[in-house]
Amino acid sequence: MLMTELLAILALVIFGAGYWQVRRQSEFARLWLTRYCKQQDFQLLSVYRYRYQWQNRRLVACFHFEFSHDGLQQDEGKAWLAGQTVLKVWLPVLRELGA
Repeated sequence: MLMTELLAILALVIFGAGYWQVRRQSEFARLWLTRYCKQQDFQLLSVYRYRYQWQNRRLVACFHFEFSHDGLQQDEGKAWLAGQTVLKVWLPVLRELGA
């Protein structure tokens, strides 16, 4: 009985720590992309975690973000993070109005 309770508490602590890390990474991604878009003269519209994948024996989170470069059109970029380190950012070829 005591061992079962200890395992349940341990599982709850591990689940809570994992959830906290996921939230921390999401907040970091949002703040980093806000600064990135501001530097690029973009308007950041939304950020969401798309998926996880294994790369080079580490768990990498792929975030998609929507932005506008002219205030009218909406585009989607991608950012890959390992922990709180940005590995890569991908942006589409941006369209010009009237083109």
